[in-house]
Amino acid sequence: MPEPVNKIDVTPLVGVALILVIIFIVTAPLIMAPIDMEIDLPKAATVGAKSEANITISFTKQRQLALNENKIHSNQLEPLLKEKLSEDPNRLVVIRADKNVLHKEILSLLSRIKKAGAQNIAIATTQRSRGSF
Repeated sequence: MPEPVNKIDVTPLVGVALILVIIFIVTAPLIMAPIDMEIDLPKAATVGAKSEANITISFTKQRQLALNENKIHSNQLEPLLKEKLSEDPNRLVVIRADKNVLHKEILSLLSRIKKAGAQNIAIATTQRSRGSF
């Protein structure tokens, strides 16, 4: 007669826990954006970016700026961005701009970000459905 099992196998539980941790790591940067700033992103075919150490700059149609989750004044952007980039100049800077913001304002923002020392810059969009333009 076989011996009764006295131990519970926790291997599947550890696997599920690790998958949940990975899901939280991937989705955490998405919820870091300021909640009270409404930004309507343009639609485009996109490629996902690794988001472990991204710096996010949000720009609303009311010309409000936020660096990661903190609202800032326009004149604070370059010094604060320089400070964040001093730790790692290769960090990706993601611009989340409302689709109603004028292109010249985005170009001005890009210029200021580049002047602050950013080497890797991306513009966030929402994924458009296949076949729609």
